[in-house]
Amino acid sequence: MSELMVTPYAPYRDGIANYAVQEVAAARAAGRDMQVLSPLPSAAQHHLRMGSALGMARLVRAARAYDRVTMQLYPELLFGACRGRRERLAVWGLLRALCSVTEVELRVHEIEYDEPVNDPTARRLGHAALSAAAAVTVHTAPEQQRLTEAFDLAPGTVSLVDHGTNFARRTETTREDARASLSVPADAFVFLSIGFVQRHKGFDRGVQALDRLDDPEQRARIYVVGDIRIDHPDLLDYRDELASLCTRVEGAEFRPGYVSDEEFDRWLVAADCLVLPYREIWSSSVIERAGMYGVPVIATDVGGLAAQAPAGSRIVADDDALAAAMAEVAGLPLGTASVVEADVPTEQAAIQRLIRVRADDGGLEPLEADRLHQTPRASTESARPGVPQVKRLIARVTAWQVEPVADHLDEVTERLRTDLHALEDRIRDLEDRT
Repeated sequence: MSELMVTPYAPYRDGIANYAVQEVAAARAAGRDMQVLSPLPSAAQHHLRMGSALGMARLVRAARAYDRVTMQLYPELLFGACRGRRERLAVWGLLRALCSVTEVELRVHEIEYDEPVNDPTARRLGHAALSAAAAVTVHTAPEQQRLTEAFDLAPGTVSLVDHGTNFARRTETTREDARASLSVPADAFVFLSIGFVQRHKGFDRGVQALDRLDDPEQRARIYVVGDIRIDHPDLLDYRDELASLCTRVEGAEFRPGYVSDEEFDRWLVAADCLVLPYREIWSSSVIERAGMYGVPVIATDVGGLAAQAPAGSRIVADDDALAAAMAEVAGLPLGTASVVEADVPTEQAAIQRLIRVRADDGGLEPLEADRLHQTPRASTESARPGVPQVKRLIARVTAWQVEPVADHLDEVTERLRTDLHALEDRIRDLEDRT
């Protein structure tokens, strides 16, 4: 049976690519005939630019040559090059077509839930595409439940696969040798946050938590290891913020740069505790690799981390719980912070004054959800003879330029309206409590 895996692939630096390399290696070792199609330049046998209706249509055509297709699914693979809502809807329709030409497994690593919640058409088309797949798989029970509910799927449509089934150890070094090779003090208590540097990974939270430990002998240290994946302004800004924070916290050290697979595992061996204070995530390959080496884990309760974390892990709800857990595993008392502290009042009236100062809008009217409307389209009506016909002709000729922009603005406006409604509800709830 011929198989095709659609995925980012080595040497591209990406968690899903790394995951896929191990799965492909295991499949081939078992004698399966598996080829790889990558949306990015890589060591895969085939390449196809994805993220658009055209890319998905080409994949449907290519998939006819295979008995089975596995897609490592994430938002950019489906929609990364789409020009608006209409094309995103077309991608959902073409994904269903893909599932009709061959057996397809959709391995969902991440998906955007705002779309099915706010767009009934997207929900319906997504439901049809996912229901048509031979298998829809995720790594944790919370992901399974949320995906099922978001697209109104029948029970049993989404099944679980073990995240670390095909993972293999890449080092057999000892802790002493690992620390010596990485220039880590042999007698330190080592916290580790490792992976691509992105704001949603929350590595800054671990550094700030370390600063709250009462550690006069400076025995505890935290190493933030990794770098940004691409040179994007937001990523560059966060990396700079993180580097600056590490210089101001005693015991924190930022080790930027690409980490090889072997060095990644060496860091895990060198660590006393892995700290993953993610703000947002679906599941984590880092947790799986930590489990292979028996490294204790502290992680935030987001996505499916609580279900995925190995036995004995500490799952925390907020920054205070994070600091307390780090203090506990390091055997240190919890003190106060020097970097994260600010002159914040404790009296209600003073807090309210501070909020008003910080929220000063310069005299602008407050933004209200009900005042947001869809992007207006130009009218083609006119009292002058012949003008309506000319306007309609111009509208048709320029629609390919104007409509994608207008659709995008409509989508952004709808999401903003939803967020504002949620904020207004929250404010009313707080006012009622007060």
